[in-house]
Amino acid sequence: MAELLRSESDTDHRYRITLTPRGYLVSCAQKGETGLILGPSEWLYRTQEAAEKGLNFVMLMNAWWTAMARGYPAGDLPARCETAAAEHREAVKRLGDQPLIGREVAELRESEENDVTNSGEKS
Repeated sequence: MAELLRSESDTDHRYRITLTPRGYLVSCAQKGETGLILGPSEWLYRTQEAAEKGLNFVMLMNAWWTAMARGYPAGDLPARCETAAAEHREAVKRLGDQPLIGREVAELRESEENDVTNSGEKS
């Protein structure tokens, strides 16, 4: 069973960290013009510390991208992104926690769904 640990939202995105049986799932979904969620982009970590650092980096990168796309001043966002990227790299290296991404996460999700389905059939 999954447990939502952190949920945040800005004008364009919804961010979450969910504790799953396989680890800490970081997700970023983009809101569409109709309010629907597109995506998500997902990263699966073994440790909560690396997941938190990863989510912080993604949130800052999205804020910077949104500012550039809308012609707003970026202010200190480039420097904050650089710092967040360095903190994420350091945590991943120190913890040995390179996240699974993209298709790897989808394959884990499919395998878990198949495990649940197959265990239900055997009962």
